[in-house]
Amino acid sequence: MNFRLFFNRFSRQRFIFPIAIAALLLPAIWPRAAAARPIPAYVKASVARGLRWLAHHQLSDGSFACASQAKPADAGLAAMAFMARGYTANHGPYHRVIDAAIRYILSCQNSNGYITAPGGTMYDQGICTVALTEVYGMEGPTMRKRVGRAIAKAVALILAAQKRTVNQFAGGWRYQPWSTDADISCTGWQLMALRGAADCGAAVPAEAIKNGIHFVVRDACINGGFAYQPGGPPGRARTGTGVLALELMGRRNSPQAISGGNYLLAHPIVYNENFYFYAVYYCSQAASQLGGRYWTAIYPPIRKELIHYQHASGCWQPPDGIEFQGGKPYATSMAILALCVPFHYLPLYQR
Repeated sequence: MNFRLFFNRFSRQRFIFPIAIAALLLPAIWPRAAAARPIPAYVKASVARGLRWLAHHQLSDGSFACASQAKPADAGLAAMAFMARGYTANHGPYHRVIDAAIRYILSCQNSNGYITAPGGTMYDQGICTVALTEVYGMEGPTMRKRVGRAIAKAVALILAAQKRTVNQFAGGWRYQPWSTDADISCTGWQLMALRGAADCGAAVPAEAIKNGIHFVVRDACINGGFAYQPGGPPGRARTGTGVLALELMGRRNSPQAISGGNYLLAHPIVYNENFYFYAVYYCSQAASQLGGRYWTAIYPPIRKELIHYQHASGCWQPPDGIEFQGGKPYATSMAILALCVPFHYLPLYQR
């Protein structure tokens, strides 16, 4: 897979994309202007405290301590949290933190392209691939070449895994590369990884994008929102995932995305609900993509609640449950990514 960057990704220039997927992604690749309104100082201060906490809790190998063991996904989320505030792997007070996290991610990639640790899943794969594509344009020539090779191998594994899903799950992804079923959560990260790779010049097959979109659409519920798997009930985190996936993959303002936005308006996020930090991340990004009344109704309450529940140390504490496994680094990274949506620094999420 050939990775070519025709323009510096961070020069705010337009990129040249593989013709095969240009028709699918062109509606979603134009950089979004900076937020019209100034970002409040208290938001910047909250983000700064969170980033300081993350930097102080990075381990010597570049990873971040979870409740059990270090996971590549936590390093990927943390790296993106710093980048979401405008810091890079080459410049700024946290360049060593970002660079160390990326090097740790690279060290976790197997020869077949799978980025994982013992007990890891395709969450590691998708999240870390997204992080690598976001940092690709920031690194120097030597490191960029290594990152490019890692992205190519990671994308090859993602594409191979998609081909294994069948029937109503066809086109999606699940916990492992050999899974034959799929869920919207794992699928969302893999689609974002493919979109990020395309931003870097990767020749992502149009068929893979179409099949991924078709699976997301099958998760749309009749009465609004998105299910974890086809036929299931809707939920806030999974709805944010579905809306963001469709918006980023070029299905802007589709009936399913608008229906998902309306579901989020009618079902505000509740603190300490299951997958709370996952929901605030995805719903903030989804609201930003939909814009208008969705943004003004969904984002401010999320922002207010996150700042209210931030610990004095600067971190966020996940509740009991699956999110607890990610520990404070996971919750803190997700909270920062949600708070930093108005900064519009991460190229992947620009409209």
